[in-house]
Amino acid sequence: MTSRWILPGVVLGFVLFLSAGCSTQPVKPHGASATSKSQTSLRLEATTYPGSLIGMQYEPWFTRDNVNWDTAEAIPILGKYSSFDVNVLKQHAHWFESLGINWLLIDWSNMLWMQPAWEEQRGAVAQLEKSTALLFDTYAQLQKSGENPPRIVFLLGLENGPPVKNGVERLGRIFDFIDAHFLSNPQYKNLWLYYNSKPLITILYNPANPCRDLHQALAKHPLVESKWTIRWMASQLQANHAEACGMWSWMDGTIRQLVTYHDGKAEDTVVTPSCFAPGGWLAKTAVERDHGAPYIESWKVAFKARPKFIQVHQWNEFAGQKKGEGYGPGHHVYVDEYNLPFSDDLEPTQLSGCAYRGCGGWGYYYMNLTKALISLYRGETPNITVMALSAPFEPEVVKKPTLPLTWETLGAQPKSFSLKLDGETVASRLHGDSYLLHLPRLAPGTHEVTLVAHGAHTYFDLSPKREAEKSATPLPVTSTIQFRYLR
Repeated sequence: MTSRWILPGVVLGFVLFLSAGCSTQPVKPHGASATSKSQTSLRLEATTYPGSLIGMQYEPWFTRDNVNWDTAEAIPILGKYSSFDVNVLKQHAHWFESLGINWLLIDWSNMLWMQPAWEEQRGAVAQLEKSTALLFDTYAQLQKSGENPPRIVFLLGLENGPPVKNGVERLGRIFDFIDAHFLSNPQYKNLWLYYNSKPLITILYNPANPCRDLHQALAKHPLVESKWTIRWMASQLQANHAEACGMWSWMDGTIRQLVTYHDGKAEDTVVTPSCFAPGGWLAKTAVERDHGAPYIESWKVAFKARPKFIQVHQWNEFAGQKKGEGYGPGHHVYVDEYNLPFSDDLEPTQLSGCAYRGCGGWGYYYMNLTKALISLYRGETPNITVMALSAPFEPEVVKKPTLPLTWETLGAQPKSFSLKLDGETVASRLHGDSYLLHLPRLAPGTHEVTLVAHGAHTYFDLSPKREAEKSATPLPVTSTIQFRYLR
């Protein structure tokens, strides 16, 4: 259910644009951003929406026969929940509204290779369909009560995973199912994200050369779905450059994700806190979380291109491969999620919860960082600075007498920086984005480094311990990491 990506040696490569668990009490939603409040609670049409529509990749698969948390990299604040828990669905919707998320990408990309077969309508398939229907029902009720949950976009899959026969024909039957059970339901008419007057839907296609192979497949078996605006999607576009033929990406293997253009305009890009490479999370070119610095770097692409759609990768996958069950000849190619640093979920997690490959979590840090970045992107807080000092979440062990430090900023450029070591200023009037910290007199043990930006401010406290709300007054811009020193 979780394996959608690329094995070593497989290179991804004319896309056609077609129109066609744990029961918790929901936290009362805080005030949504100015942008989300201004959205109509009725039909949302992308072509008339001013600016970018920001989406969150989302999994409704926490059910008995799908994903059961046994390979999660961390434990959510809400616990090991079920996708049938309405309170969890509501809490997620409240968080999304407070962040300013416009739409969700609902993952059905594995349908054609699930067992029992999709057509049998039982087991894991039936559970995924029912959990998705519950999400639709919950969001419809939220809309009726005056709230503004994200609109919905399905992610389907064509020949994802092991080869399947009659893929286009079977995919057409999934379209028929969605039409009958979701699109035709009048209660859901305002839950879709419309694009060119039709609901938007995406289809993942990940062979070795997706552009060429898709063109050939559709030439033999046309997919005629006139009710939808269809966009095709691949992954690892830095290797196959499927964006050249109009394909969107789920996630690329470079932290500066590629941009897909349509009719000469930037249409879609992905922002992500980290990324695995074609060789998986353990490949040398994979990018770990690194305390949010890569996430800020990833957002710089969106700030420059200003595409119509931005996909935030991702909210809640929480699944991967167990030890010895990776892909490739040596079974050491791990994708989806691996461990705390080598993972890309954003949902708030317990700071000390224990998961498959260790204990710990990022708390509210990434949700708070996302809130600050979206507020900056949309001009709600135009003069703030968002900053992250590069470091792993778990204290790094330093044995050398120096510690190289780097950092990323986005927004207003600070006039200078200073560094504090255990509360004492050790460097001031710094410029640039790096510094070599000398540690000759430091005692062994855990120490703390804080980067302070001068001539800058923010309105969001990025503490991992609590959800950030926009402050009424400016706040200092700081970033703190820990390391363990062993002489």
